[in-house]
Amino acid sequence: MKILAGQSLLDAAVQHCGTAEAAFDLAFENDKSITDERFVGEELLETGIINRDNFDYYARRNLQPATGLTDLQFSGVLDGGIDFMGIEIDFIVS
Repeated sequence: MKILAGQSLLDAAVQHCGTAEAAFDLAFENDKSITDERFVGEELLETGIINRDNFDYYARRNLQPATGLTDLQFSGVLDGGIDFMGIEIDFIVS
């Protein structure tokens, strides 16, 4: 299997094995950590389909989950949110 842009090992596990739990098998089979950064086009050995219903659902609809954020998207997350706001400064209570 090839890793697509923005895919984590969990994304690849859901797409190719039908369940996120397969990420542990993929990590072991490929001598990787689940949290290692994935690279576009990276080849991983497959471990087999664990949940056929989920696999078929993704395959029929050509779904390719990719939940990773780009550096630009991630920087936008750090620029806001309730933890970064001050009452009556940029968080107005009305």
